[in-house]
Amino acid sequence: MAEQGYCVKCKAKKDIKDAAEVEMKNGRRALKGSCTSCGTGMFKILGNKK
Repeated sequence: MAEQGYCVKCKAKKDIKDAAEVEMKNGRRALKGSCTSCGTGMFKILGNKK
């Protein structure tokens, strides 16, 4: 199952296409990708680094 996030353009929860895990400046993990419907960039903050 693909990760889901909130798309601000569609105003709904959508699957994140080409999701890649990145590390933010403060050390927290996040997923970065794009919306499957409209192609808008999506960003989902995950928990702290394990």
